[in-house]
Amino acid sequence: MTLDANKIIDFVHSIKEFSQTDMVGSEANTKKKIIEPLLELLGWDLQSNEVRLEYPVSIGTKSNYVDYALILENKPIVLVEAKPFDVILTTDHSRQIISYGRVEDVQWVVLTNGKILSIFNTTLGIREEDCSVTEVNLEALPKHIKNLNLISRESVLTGEIEEASERLKATRRALHNLQQKEEEVANAFDEILLRFTGRGVNNQVRKVANQLAKKAIRLFESGGEEIERRRVAGDIPQKKRKELSDKELGEVLLCPSRLDGVDFLKKYNAWGFIRMSKARAPRYLALYVGKPESSVLYFGDIESTTQPLKSRQDLEKIEEEDLETFETGKRVIHLKLGSLIKFKDPIPLKNKKAAPRGPIYTTLKKLIQANYVNDLLKRS
Repeated sequence: MTLDANKIIDFVHSIKEFSQTDMVGSEANTKKKIIEPLLELLGWDLQSNEVRLEYPVSIGTKSNYVDYALILENKPIVLVEAKPFDVILTTDHSRQIISYGRVEDVQWVVLTNGKILSIFNTTLGIREEDCSVTEVNLEALPKHIKNLNLISRESVLTGEIEEASERLKATRRALHNLQQKEEEVANAFDEILLRFTGRGVNNQVRKVANQLAKKAIRLFESGGEEIERRRVAGDIPQKKRKELSDKELGEVLLCPSRLDGVDFLKKYNAWGFIRMSKARAPRYLALYVGKPESSVLYFGDIESTTQPLKSRQDLEKIEEEDLETFETGKRVIHLKLGSLIKFKDPIPLKNKKAAPRGPIYTTLKKLIQANYVNDLLKRS
């Protein structure tokens, strides 16, 4: 199916207009103004029986409802779960729609807030990342129209989405093999380099070969995979702190950072390297950025924290140039995908003495209410 370029441009324009209204917090308005026009753009007739709203899913004795079921030959083929436009999509949302798909024996499920649209194949694995087929930034269309087209009526009918998923599975299998045989890849690079350098620089060649092997695997993963993961660096949503009020209360780990250290956060959707007590399990991470910002500027939900790292070999997907602050015993904090935000109203530094010099534990309530960084340190 070839989507009409003019209609795509009009659709993107409608997203921009909607984002500037006071309707962004409403799921009903998001569905009516963004998601339903998108489904129609993809060839699904909302007036026909092929699109069913509030499709029931029974889990145990409880009845749940998926926002849309796209039906062909009287069978749901795609389930679509919608969230309000201003909601940041999380792995919990992804797991929910994937579980609904498995209960209903539906292979393809979609999660969207009208800005980001994620497509999952429920048969690919257990974890959310195993099931991910692609992620589309709807505001960046028509650049990623090919991936969006996978859930068009025609693509589902012709099996094009199946072919894309198979390519993904093959790519992941190849990547797994490369990761398992990283040493053999390094040996191959070592042999090639020595042909040109001679044997007088063996140690240096070996170090370069090891780095090339790691780099090659990362390049294969990012360039060869069908998954189009949004790099957090590109587009960090901005929110006011009071918008965090609907989150569960919990402990916040506040970490200081130089301005150039923020690149690590954006690049990996993670923070490292840090020493943490086993007894502490903060729910959120906040980042204080030093001069010239001198304010608490970034915030995200913590998904997981590594065990104390024993060596650089414990690390995955972190490039050599980003290991400046690595030390054994430190950890890396991983954020939930899509949870990282930048404050529209950062917490400023009142005086230099209050500038954080190391990790500080505070609370979400204090973070929302604070006028200055010093307020985060006060006892309740």
